[in-house]
Amino acid sequence: MIQTRYDALWSHEIEQEILTDTMFATISCRQCGYVEKSVFRGSSGKCPSCGSRRLVVSEFNQRNAIVADNTEKFALQLFQSVVNNSDILKGKFFIKRNVECPQLELRGRTKADLAILDDNLDGPIHPEKIKCIFEVKMSLIWNWSYEDRSKPLADYDGHAGRPSIYRTDSILKAIGKAAITRACRGSERIPFVVVGNAPPPVAYRDKIDGTVRSGLIQKWISLTPTPLVVESTKSPGNRNPKETFGFSRIDSTAELEDIFMNILTKDWRYVGAMVEPKEIGAIIRGLDLSRTDEEIGEAFLTSMEGIKID
Repeated sequence: MIQTRYDALWSHEIEQEILTDTMFATISCRQCGYVEKSVFRGSSGKCPSCGSRRLVVSEFNQRNAIVADNTEKFALQLFQSVVNNSDILKGKFFIKRNVECPQLELRGRTKADLAILDDNLDGPIHPEKIKCIFEVKMSLIWNWSYEDRSKPLADYDGHAGRPSIYRTDSILKAIGKAAITRACRGSERIPFVVVGNAPPPVAYRDKIDGTVRSGLIQKWISLTPTPLVVESTKSPGNRNPKETFGFSRIDSTAELEDIFMNILTKDWRYVGAMVEPKEIGAIIRGLDLSRTDEEIGEAFLTSMEGIKID
């Protein structure tokens, strides 16, 4: 269990606190017999003794069950702290872990990692009670030595492992879960946010932006203000971006509260359809434009639900 201040964002000090022996892999070299225990040095790396690339990794532990449990608990307690310290949100919204909602295909191993509810409920939750779904893709992001855990050996992109949302399969899994949830009736009012603790890879940033532009996912965030502690001066703008269209690095709990406020104080609707412009035009032409903006919007959304693709 993490023993730290829950109003603090992710840092190498917090990561250092949760390191256990089970998180370290045994790495050996077939060429010279070198053996070490480390987090993240993968089989594609070079042997530090002879330079051979014939490394064998016993187990790759950057996100095993223990790491997943610890990082999800961290996010849970951080989010609870933000909500409970907000005069506007406290008592009105509740952060829950492993939320089950069969109507949204959130069940068994695919439960929502975290969710914001408008009531302090447990057990299966109806979609109307869910105000936001969080998919947590956090992990160990620094490289650590088994023998000396006093400081990291490398930053998130300086070793063979690819942690958090810097790992492309984590991105694809998050998109897949969002797509399944979004395909269910009742999800159109629920924002879907992906929570990581590293930036996304450069080649996938436009894909992440695309998921937000389309409305499939509402935000990708990293809870690590300073992921660069070993090579902090090496291309910091590219390796540690503050934001793209769809991604944001959270630098303070105040920023996190702002995101929660934006999510929870608006009446969101997901609109997803492949239609011809003339159909959109026909819908708009048929609306009573003398009504309020909200009434016009409601009428438009209702009309969109009736569109059928031949």
